[in-house]
Amino acid sequence: MVLAIDRFITPEGVLAFTLTSNSYKFLTLNLLTHLKRAGVPWTFAIVCADKASHRFFRQEGYPALLMDGAEADYGPRLIPFGTRLFQGLNRKKLDLLAEFAARPEVRIGVYLDGDIAVYSDPVPDLLARFEAAPADVNLLIQCDEQTRVACSGISAPCPQACSGVFAWRHGIPPIVFRVAESPATWSACPEDQVFLNRRLADLAVPFQTLPRDAYPNGQFVAAAAAKDAAILLHYNWIVGDMKRKRMIANGDWLIPY
Repeated sequence: MVLAIDRFITPEGVLAFTLTSNSYKFLTLNLLTHLKRAGVPWTFAIVCADKASHRFFRQEGYPALLMDGAEADYGPRLIPFGTRLFQGLNRKKLDLLAEFAARPEVRIGVYLDGDIAVYSDPVPDLLARFEAAPADVNLLIQCDEQTRVACSGISAPCPQACSGVFAWRHGIPPIVFRVAESPATWSACPEDQVFLNRRLADLAVPFQTLPRDAYPNGQFVAAAAAKDAAILLHYNWIVGDMKRKRMIANGDWLIPY
C-alpha cells in the first residue's frame, strides 16, 4: 500500500497516527477531541480500515486516509477480542506499521490506539526520550503489565509491551512488524500485541518502556486522581462499551455520541 502521508509529517519528521474502523470511530473521534483540547500543533493521521469509517471522518471534516484493500464496513459495534474480524484488523495494523517504519521520511512514528485520553502533547516528551536514549534504542513503548512494579528503562525492559501506545525512530527494522517474515509466529496467536512482543524477543530489538505514571494502561484507570501526572491514559483491559462508560465516569468522554 502507498498512503499519501506527507501532509501529516511535521518538519521534524514526526508522523502521529492511528488505525480505525466503523466499529471504533467514536473512540477515535473522542481521541481526536482530546488532541484538539490538548492543543497539539500537528495533524493526527486517521487511517481507515473500512470505507464506512472513511466516510464518517470525511463528513466530520477530518482528512482521513483509506487503506488499500479496505473492507466495506467492519460494523457499528466494537469488535470482540479474539474474533476473526478482530484478528483481521490486527493484521491490517501490522501491515500499516511495517509500511510506515520503512519510509525514510518518517523519522519518528507515533502510534496511538483510539481508546486513549490525551492530557498533553506526547510528542515533545517522546522526542526528549529518544534524544536521551542510546543510539541503538529505536522503540519506546507502553507497559501493559498489571502489577504496580515499575519496569521502565532499558535495564529492565517490559515483559509485556503494549501495541496500543508506542513510538519508533527510523532505524527500527520494519521486519519487526511484517507478518510475512514470521508467519508461524502470527499463526500461533494472531494478535498484534502478542506478535510484536515475540518479534521483539526473537530479533533481540532493544527498547525502552515508557514510565507508567506518564503513560498508564487500563489496569490503572481506577487511579484517575493521578491523571495530573499522566500525559495520556489508555483505556485498554476494558471490554466493549465499558470503555465509554469508564471514560464518562472519569470525565474523559468528550463527544456527544
